[in-house]
Amino acid sequence: MPQASPRVVAQSGTSTPPEDGSGSGVREAAEVVAQGVACYAGLLRVMRSPRWKRLMRAQPDWLREALRLEPSLRELLVHEEARAQGLLRQRERLEVLARKRLSSFTRRGTASLGEVLGRLETLLSEPLPQPPGEDEPVLLEGRQGLRNLLSWPGTWVFVLLAITNRYGLERFGRPEPMLFVGGALVLYYYLRCTGRFWLTAKRLMWQPRFGEPVQVSLASIGARGISALPAWGEVRVEGDRAITVRHAGHAGLLASLLDLHRQSPFVGAVDGTPRVHDVSVLPAWRAPERTRSTQKAEPGVAVLRPGYAAFLPAERYADVFRGLTGPGTRKPEADVTVELLVEHMRLLSEPEFDVRMRQVVLASGGELWHADEVRSGPAADNGRVRLGARGVGMELLADAAQAEATDRIVRRWAA
Repeated sequence: MPQASPRVVAQSGTSTPPEDGSGSGVREAAEVVAQGVACYAGLLRVMRSPRWKRLMRAQPDWLREALRLEPSLRELLVHEEARAQGLLRQRERLEVLARKRLSSFTRRGTASLGEVLGRLETLLSEPLPQPPGEDEPVLLEGRQGLRNLLSWPGTWVFVLLAITNRYGLERFGRPEPMLFVGGALVLYYYLRCTGRFWLTAKRLMWQPRFGEPVQVSLASIGARGISALPAWGEVRVEGDRAITVRHAGHAGLLASLLDLHRQSPFVGAVDGTPRVHDVSVLPAWRAPERTRSTQKAEPGVAVLRPGYAAFLPAERYADVFRGLTGPGTRKPEADVTVELLVEHMRLLSEPEFDVRMRQVVLASGGELWHADEVRSGPAADNGRVRLGARGVGMELLADAAQAEATDRIVRRWAA
């Protein structure tokens, strides 16, 4: 803990000796320097520890003392830099280390040491995030464990090491060192590289197996704040916090859903609960009403609403995604299906859902028929129901889970 010291008022002429070199000004400057040296030494010692976050939360007076002394020390170094070289060197080392520690929270830099220390104090004083409760629906959840071991670069390093030392193992018959190294790598991976993540409509939270949880607000993520390496199972997010989710089995899906929910019309407008209930989403196939025997039907998804029926091609999922997020976004992974995007559209309000449905139909080259023009045809031999208009039709695959909603919507068409 920092030693008790007289409070130094940061005003002009109070922290530096007067120009006539009076003894009181020299003593006051020496006292400020001594306080700064002691405070900086304590902060450097705490920040260099691997447990620096826990120590600084347990001893918040270090940061408070540094912030209290900051105006006086800054003014003193301006006027007495030549006589405070030791303090200046400590300050430079503290600034480098404090910026490094701040980067573990956020990549957004600050201008001065005082701002860095103030930002650290704010972040360390915030309560640790908690996993979503029952009142916060989860959009995507993933757990990283030993099953994702193959996506860890350390595994491949060990494999190459084993291959290059195969001759020695066969000749001398001593596999114990290699087994020890392999066990140590697995233990390190399990303790340091595994965890769990939750994605909700408002935040992404990452809970490592050992260490402090961290979360980032979706509203704070910028256009270039998401980067992903799906092959390695890694997603990096930069917003009001910096998060790296490692070895995730749904890395591509997570990155795409983050890109979807960080912007309009989702951000700030949804809570994770479906709000569009009067809808039926079914597998469907599009083809001209008079299908030639050699023509193959196009698979997709049928969306039935009280006022219309729509068809979205399954292979145009990227166009549907860009119709919701904008043309400048990256191409989503194959895990982002049209059915999944429609389910997330159901989180919007009903008017917004209908507006976005028309947009994605146009973006993907789908079909949209108003309820008063939809005609139903005879059921096919395979149990599919035929609907269509304007010379184009689609066959719907009956779904027991959607039967009630489908019947209710079709009856409203007939009425």
